[in-house]
Amino acid sequence: MVTGLAVHLDELGRPLCPCNFYPDKQAEVARSREWICACDEMKQWKYCHCLLFVAPDGMPITEYLPDGHEGREIYGLVKDPTPDKGREANRKRESS
Repeated sequence: MVTGLAVHLDELGRPLCPCNFYPDKQAEVARSREWICACDEMKQWKYCHCLLFVAPDGMPITEYLPDGHEGREIYGLVKDPTPDKGREANRKRESS
């Protein structure tokens, strides 16, 4: 998966999730989205189960997870190093 992410970064200049098949990768990247990931938890909480999108120390961001979520239980509280980026689902809800 990491190789797939690296290839997408090289080819497309954006982090297109390698977990999914895209018939037209350029069209997917052209859509106006901050996170190019199908995972709802990534969009809402910036939490990546695959551990592809992590903080610089290699830990998944758990700051926005609800209490009792398995990610928070496993990794503890990991602060978001880039709070001004991501959380696409929250931005859509806030602007509605």
